[in-house]
Amino acid sequence: MTLVLDGITRVFGPVRALDDVSLTVGPGECRALYGGNGSGKSTLAKIASGTLAPDTGRVLVDDRPLGRADPARARSLGVGMTFQELSLIPLLTAGENVVLTDMPGRAGLLRDTARADQMAQAALAPVGLAGRRDLPVSILQTGEKYLIELAKALQSRPRWLIIDELTATMHASEVDVFAGLLADHLAQGGGALFVSHRLPELRRFCDTISVLRNGKLVFDGALAGVGDDELVKWAGGGHRDAPALMAPARDGEVRVKAKAIRPLPHAQPLDLDFRAGEITGIGGLPDQGQKQVLRLLAGLRAPSPGESVSLDGETLPLGSAAAMAAKGISFVSGDRDEMVFAPRSIRENMLAPFAAMRGLKMPSDAEITAALERLSTRHAGISRPIGGLSGGNQQKILVARCLLLNPRLILAEDCTKGIDVAARNDVHHLLRELAHVQGTTVIVTSSDDQELAELCDRVLVLDGGRMIAELARAEGRLDAQAIVSAYMKQERAA
Repeated sequence: MTLVLDGITRVFGPVRALDDVSLTVGPGECRALYGGNGSGKSTLAKIASGTLAPDTGRVLVDDRPLGRADPARARSLGVGMTFQELSLIPLLTAGENVVLTDMPGRAGLLRDTARADQMAQAALAPVGLAGRRDLPVSILQTGEKYLIELAKALQSRPRWLIIDELTATMHASEVDVFAGLLADHLAQGGGALFVSHRLPELRRFCDTISVLRNGKLVFDGALAGVGDDELVKWAGGGHRDAPALMAPARDGEVRVKAKAIRPLPHAQPLDLDFRAGEITGIGGLPDQGQKQVLRLLAGLRAPSPGESVSLDGETLPLGSAAAMAAKGISFVSGDRDEMVFAPRSIRENMLAPFAAMRGLKMPSDAEITAALERLSTRHAGISRPIGGLSGGNQQKILVARCLLLNPRLILAEDCTKGIDVAARNDVHHLLRELAHVQGTTVIVTSSDDQELAELCDRVLVLDGGRMIAELARAEGRLDAQAIVSAYMKQERAA
């Protein structure tokens, strides 16, 4: 019994996303699917799950052909999938999402609330979220949403599990929950196709690996005998540690003064300063106020009484994203659902911030193209719809968009989510150049403590909206272990 993808080819307009790709997943096997942005990983995962049909080739589930794009048939054959771009409905509760979404014929459960609640509790208990089943998905933490995505895929008891970047924004404790469920799935004879850019996770979970590059299969075999550098090279990413521009931050003047800000509603007010030429990270366990700090500075949340922010001595009009952008503040998020206008062209997406601001000169096509080239963005022309690109290339476009505003302050919220090693290096290099060479102030958050340690000059660790540690590279105190130790010590004390 196997999951077979045989000779899969898929074309989108002028882009050959997949070119005669074949692979097999067997019982008890977790196969890694690895490659750079735009290599075809998510397209292949969607074809394996019945979400998308191949132009040529076939999918066989335990010797039975999947045929046309039909997710319901794929589920009936024993295939489940977690999506990189969440398939959850934000206004529904966690329980409603796992019980009703994508399950035709269950509308009657809306009337049988006791039975629906029982099913929701059973589905969410394995991921530790049964107690949060009545909460709207929109208010849950990011990692919790991905655990619900996993619960939704598992509740139909699939034999074959397709996992597309599920762990990209999970904290370590949430990854551990996933690891236990995956181990149980494999021990029971199930198989999995695991898509991730995180090489340590591939080695932790997978036995075999298929590497894609520009839609072609370039390696297929055992993972144990292959080095990380070799994998990155096959995927087209160069060396995994390059580039390493780690020039010391300028001893710049304080550019941003945030006074009496409340990262969480009941937290004590904080005063924070951010310097020109410095990259500051805000870390900690998920949803400890990191996001709220960035979104206040970006004008994306209304200020609480007493909160104020100044930029180069000028008090900012909080609560207006357009006004903040006009002051030279660029915001980029890893949440592409709220940042990307999928039906619109690349050009329109790049120019979106300018549409809300009067008096600013619109960048030319040449300037847009130059910004995209700085991040080696793969596209077929800026007039093409952005929705036709891979998630990683969409993310690079969002980062490149920041350059068009010539910002004084860049706010990057998990901005390398779902992009490959080479693209991540490109983004890091760009942020360091903007800060250390041009003097831009950069503030970042990330679900990856190692990324904060590699990228930042200074990391502020939050817990419950309080700052519990400040770690500076110049003082020799900044590494991933120091970040983890700060918040884990606080967690144990609590």
